[in-house]
Amino acid sequence: MMKFIKIVFILIFILSPLFAHEGANAQENHQKEHHETPKLVIGIMVDQIRYDYIYRYWNHYGEDGIKRLVNEGFSFDNTHFDYAPTFTGPGHASVYTGTTPAVHGIIGNSWFLKDTGGRTYVTGDSDVSTVGSDSDEGEMSPKWMLSTSISDELRLHSNMKSKAVGIALKDRGSILPAGFTGQAYWFDYTEVRMISSTFYMDELPNWVNEFNDRDLPAQYVSEPWETLLPIETYTESIEDDNRYEGTFRGQDRPVFPHDLPAYAEISGNGIFANTPFGDTYTFEMAYAAIEGEELGRDEYTDLLAISFSSPDHIGHRYGPASKEVQDTYIRFDREMARFLNYVDDNFGKDNVLIFLTSDHGAAHNPEYLRDLGLPTGNYNRSETEELLEEQLTEMYGFNPVRTLRSTQLFLDYDAIQENGARPEHIQRDAAEILIRVDGVAGALTADALRSGTFSDSIHQRIQRGYNPSRSGDVIYWLEPQWFSSSRTVGTTHGAPWSYDSRAPLIWYGWDIPAGNSTVPVSISDIASTVANFINIPYTTGNTGTPMNHFIYENR
Repeated sequence: MMKFIKIVFILIFILSPLFAHEGANAQENHQKEHHETPKLVIGIMVDQIRYDYIYRYWNHYGEDGIKRLVNEGFSFDNTHFDYAPTFTGPGHASVYTGTTPAVHGIIGNSWFLKDTGGRTYVTGDSDVSTVGSDSDEGEMSPKWMLSTSISDELRLHSNMKSKAVGIALKDRGSILPAGFTGQAYWFDYTEVRMISSTFYMDELPNWVNEFNDRDLPAQYVSEPWETLLPIETYTESIEDDNRYEGTFRGQDRPVFPHDLPAYAEISGNGIFANTPFGDTYTFEMAYAAIEGEELGRDEYTDLLAISFSSPDHIGHRYGPASKEVQDTYIRFDREMARFLNYVDDNFGKDNVLIFLTSDHGAAHNPEYLRDLGLPTGNYNRSETEELLEEQLTEMYGFNPVRTLRSTQLFLDYDAIQENGARPEHIQRDAAEILIRVDGVAGALTADALRSGTFSDSIHQRIQRGYNPSRSGDVIYWLEPQWFSSSRTVGTTHGAPWSYDSRAPLIWYGWDIPAGNSTVPVSISDIASTVANFINIPYTTGNTGTPMNHFIYENR
């Protein structure tokens, strides 16, 4: 017995330094007390960034920008939008409300209004006015959103002492993140300045007026847009002169250098938003907001939501294979390095929580794919609407089609009631007609979407994108890499497939360890994760699942 006790003491003596070392490591890896919160949360959304852009251009990035985020932060490499369609409005709403269009109601960038037969823009609001210019570009608000955002919950939690600011060139990129109680600023493309609306304020703060007085757009279009690095090194992209890309007005061929002074003479200085300098402008506005609002300077956590709209403008015109898109991200990397250094100098990395993600991806240009012999196609919506009207009229003796918008069929309920037909039967027959159309991958009726349970991920995404009060009676989607237009240049998005649904998601700063995970997470999981980091309630419509435990288990 005594011999056994001696052995135990010897083992304790030998192993105790190891236990102490492990304990020290655990303490070192988890510096923050649970009640502590960062001084500032910075949400960065890059409009149309595909996941592969992080690595496709890796060898051209510096060490302090995107590489720093990846190497020092925590990356979720299997992040998807868990709904469709994938557009800018739904993307921003889903990230900041922590739910999907089924709940927050933002089903597109615009949609058909069943009650009036009209159409609404995602942030359109004729009851408010522009602040900061004489145009109508400020008649905007978040009134169509049905859930609070994390900006709202942060403000409510602090009794309105925390600040929340949304910044973007696109109105929807700033308004939906800022929510109902923050401040939102966006770019007036007609008067070439940052503005807001009377929903948020009666007049612009002095710091915004001072920013506008700098007239940065005039500087950005004063010289041609040339590649930042020698163009011959951009081997990750196709030849500069090709038939898959669009042009500026007044431009003959889509090639470098782009003569911005000449094109600005035709289209105005707002043309800079269609270049990488739109990102530079947005970063400058972010610096002005941090300084002007004194964000992160007191005991209350603040939130800054920055959305970079120019990559979407550029991507639509040139497509993912272009040298213009490559140059955009190489330049964005340099601006990101400057921003991270600014955060370090002014707050310290460990006092700021940053996340970077996207609002949707993008497809390759269909003509480019066709030339490579890859599956692709163009679907004609007008022909499909005519087919539905013709065949349903033949089946029922009257035309029950009200309209076909995007990939949604809306039925004429007045005509259906007058003729004594059953809406669910017409929905079913319309879906059967649709799935026989060349290029249509599937269709689901509103009846099935309201009551069905699906195991297939694509069907689940369609269901989460369906809002009963706003969506159509039949929702359908196209085969991979099919386009619902005759577009031959640039690209578009909106599909449920991986090229549109997969997004980068990187967490950085605060109590974030370096690492990565391929565990499946959704874009709607971001808001509840932020809420856990800053100890505030989840949004009113939250359906996402926090991913904090995935981050910490990798310590």
